[in-house]
Amino acid sequence: MFDPTAYENMRTVMEGFIYDRDLEGGILVLDRNDIFNSSKLSRNYTVTFRLKDQQNAKIMFELSADLQNLSAELLASGENENLVGSSIYIHLFLRHKKDESIYPILQNLMEDIWGKDITVLQEISFPPLGFKQVVNNHITIDFKRLITEEQIDDMVTMMEFMERTLHSLHSIDFLLTV
Repeated sequence: MFDPTAYENMRTVMEGFIYDRDLEGGILVLDRNDIFNSSKLSRNYTVTFRLKDQQNAKIMFELSADLQNLSAELLASGENENLVGSSIYIHLFLRHKKDESIYPILQNLMEDIWGKDITVLQEISFPPLGFKQVVNNHITIDFKRLITEEQIDDMVTMMEFMERTLHSLHSIDFLLTV
């Protein structure tokens, strides 16, 4: 029998939270991927969901660990202790009218929910020959640090924050159907 890594434990915990919420009927899971790259010995887990009655936003939870994280955990030593853990990113996918006043509103909303010590990156795209007044906004929340197994209890709060984010976006009238 093998001892699961921190990545596997955190993936299992967050997957449980998300699917419990799905079974309760509050959210709808749209997609799930659990990818192992055998060339790089990296893992990447994503699950995408939205509120059950929501069409204007979806959120993706991403957990990843690479060879450095795995080796630091398995070959624990003082020098590589800071590499133990996994990276977590929260991605939001929105469509809204092309209006530059919207970006600071979304930035402030993310910082109000997730805190000011995170990085919020908004990437805008639109079809060059299509509807020029509508943009796709991919917002990434980056915690700028590795998450360790000692912080696994924080995943409860993270799930609450993801739901709170979706509820806040649900009430914004400038968002269009995804």
